[in-house]
Amino acid sequence: MKVRYFGTDGIRGVFGDTLTDELAFKVGKALGEIVGEGKVLIGKDTRVSGDSLEAALAAGLTSMGVDVLSCGILPTPAVALLTRITRSYGVVISASHNPPEYNGIKVLKNGYKIPDELEEEIERRMEGEFQRRYVVGKIKSFREGKDMYIGAVLEMFKDLDLSGKSVSLDLANGATTTTAKDVFEFLGAEVEVFNSSQDGLLINQGCGATHPKFLAEEMKRGRIGFSFDGDGDRVIAVDEERNVVNGDKIIGILAEGMMEEGRLRESVVVGTIMTNGGLEEYLRKRGIELVRTKVGDKYVLEEMLKSGANLGGERSGHIIILDRSTTGDGLITALELMRVVERLKKNLSDLAKEIPDLPQITRNVRRTEKTSLENGRLRELIERYSAEGYRIVVRPSGTEPVVRITVEGKDRNRVEEIAEELSRILEG
Repeated sequence: MKVRYFGTDGIRGVFGDTLTDELAFKVGKALGEIVGEGKVLIGKDTRVSGDSLEAALAAGLTSMGVDVLSCGILPTPAVALLTRITRSYGVVISASHNPPEYNGIKVLKNGYKIPDELEEEIERRMEGEFQRRYVVGKIKSFREGKDMYIGAVLEMFKDLDLSGKSVSLDLANGATTTTAKDVFEFLGAEVEVFNSSQDGLLINQGCGATHPKFLAEEMKRGRIGFSFDGDGDRVIAVDEERNVVNGDKIIGILAEGMMEEGRLRESVVVGTIMTNGGLEEYLRKRGIELVRTKVGDKYVLEEMLKSGANLGGERSGHIIILDRSTTGDGLITALELMRVVERLKKNLSDLAKEIPDLPQITRNVRRTEKTSLENGRLRELIERYSAEGYRIVVRPSGTEPVVRITVEGKDRNRVEEIAEELSRILEG
């Protein structure tokens, strides 16, 4: 059976187990065959295993004659922007929102994550005999990449004055420790920072976009807060009343502001099968169509490019503003949200309250050899509850060995009961 290394967001696994230096070396050699004698940028988050994986990846690339530009700790969207500016390939070593023991490899080209076909080509080459090369590439420091990214973001928001604004940032002990605080301060904000360690042992641990309640509990009332994930492509907001503002609500607020500004293309917003029905209702009332895709930012982006939309994203806070960035960028999303709040002259809490949020519960069931989505009883119950008006999504995670069961409906207690019942059946 053919080995499949790439998932919904690159290669990901526990370092030393399913993700090793040997694997990274082979990825480097395979990508090097494709690139030829060009250059590849490498960025990473703060994980301890990042240095080892970068060294192995760079060794593979340089052995095939490719020059490596080492960007150091830098968010995924920053590396994406740099590959767009330099018209080159890039690799990000990160496991995004996953715990510290995980790591991953994401490949980019000219600002975008590579398509499935190119991932398959890399895998095919990894399993074959590598070409012999007589030219060896060089490894060069490219720390100026951080300043290039910050400069580009500041240029995008040169009309945004945050003087007198108080902002709290949860950096998840991850990659945005190198960028977010500087940008907000350059724009005039008074900035309070949480979880800014770069030791690699605490990334995403009880903090960041997957744990936004940390910031909601720690920051003072009257401020606006932003919780980023480990590699900086997601953000969840916290309003001045210390309520969590999830990705769906952020998308709704951005859609409202961009529509009033005349920037929302095609009157379309792209979401996923996980997008809350409350957002869909909110958009519909404003003449905006919600188009759903499979879970994963690359599927959101594919649909955006197909439909001409320039706003799309996920409830998790992975949001793409295509006239700003070619990928999800938590910092750009946060600044765009601040810009909309300023333009509409409303509190973030008031804007968020306008968007209904139907009760939605997600349960994770550990995937084993016995786990089957073809369970007859499971299908029967899904059909029954769907007919009663509940929206149910059962899908394998593309980044973790679990099956996610999501139930959405108007009655929270019933939603919890249904999610629990379906979980028990799937667990066997």
